Amino acid sequence: MVGINNKFQGLETFRSTQKGTGQIKESKKVKVAKDDIYMKWPLRGLAYSNEIGEVIRPMSGLLANLLWIPAIGYIAADVGDKYKHNEYGEHEPSKKRAGKQLSFQMLASVFLPTAAVKVGQKLTNIISSKGKDKLAFNHREDITNRILDSMNKGTHEKFVDAATGLVDRAKYTQHIMENFAEIDKHKKTHNKMFEPIAKVMDFIKRPFEAKPKTENIKKYVAKTIDNVMDMREALLEGKKPTNISEKLFKAFKKAAKGGNLEQKKSAAFNVIKKAQGNKLFKNNALKSLGGFIALGLAMKPIDNFVEHVLIEKYIGPTIDKLGSNKPWKPLSEVAKGDNKQNKPSAA
Repeated sequence: MVGINNKFQGLETFRSTQKGTGQIKESKKVKVAKDDIYMKWPLRGLAYSNEIGEVIRPMSGLLANLLWIPAIGYIAADVGDKYKHNEYGEHEPSKKRAGKQLSFQMLASVFLPTAAVKVGQKLTNIISSKGKDKLAFNHREDITNRILDSMNKGTHEKFVDAATGLVDRAKYTQHIMENFAEIDKHKKTHNKMFEPIAKVMDFIKRPFEAKPKTENIKKYVAKTIDNVMDMREALLEGKKPTNISEKLFKAFKKAAKGGNLEQKKSAAFNVIKKAQGNKLFKNNALKSLGGFIALGLAMKPIDNFVEHVLIEKYIGPTIDKLGSNKPWKPLSEVAKGDNKQNKPSAA
């Protein structure tokens, strides 16, 4: 990539002589130091660790957080190096150079790539809502987690039919749907309290949000409850459910061996939770893939945009002016300069 070789270098103002005119012109450019260790692999790869972390966040939030540490350390070391040394590796402290490099790293290595990853994940989520269930990955995960949380609290036991000893799935499905409606009611009340902010947030999220229909939610709730109850009933009878691995079934038998009914129920729930977690992990892996693709497509444009537009045309000149003794010329001096330039020279 064009921008990658320049991405980790000090950004510095230098003077270049125009060919054939002898005029001196101010120019902005990233100068590449031949012996700059911060542009060489594997050290250079540390700058990408936070972006990889955001890619895998759907699968592991803890690991994603930890992967920010190397990137922050790298950026701090790089900015410190650019403050101390010029492009030739000579000791020449410069706050301007450090300020430009920090601005570049924050935009090109942190904010914009992370935004690209999030957009990729959101778009993948929207695309997933076009599937058979008509629900996005996020909504499927939310439904599954609420059902598992309800089972963990023992709520499903309230819907056990006395005659059969089995959970009445229709009534349990209705209970989960009522729980969804109650949560939505609280959200609407909360949004009314903060109406201006809520409207702004809704406007921002609108392009990346796939609102599900109530009937599709109910179908998925019923489908998930059927799935977990089939597993539960088979496990309590000592049979292997068709939708779990042999490894999980062996783990259940080991945990439930010699135990009473309550111990078997607890072991069955743990297996069900693990099986559902594996299913959600696959969905999250697809979201991570979407984020990775978006990052790969956006990295080069981001590098070029930050380096050649934001830094060279806006941020760099602003830092130069703020760092000078007289950052802003009075209008009278500007007018005098313009008059001198427009005044015809004597023949």
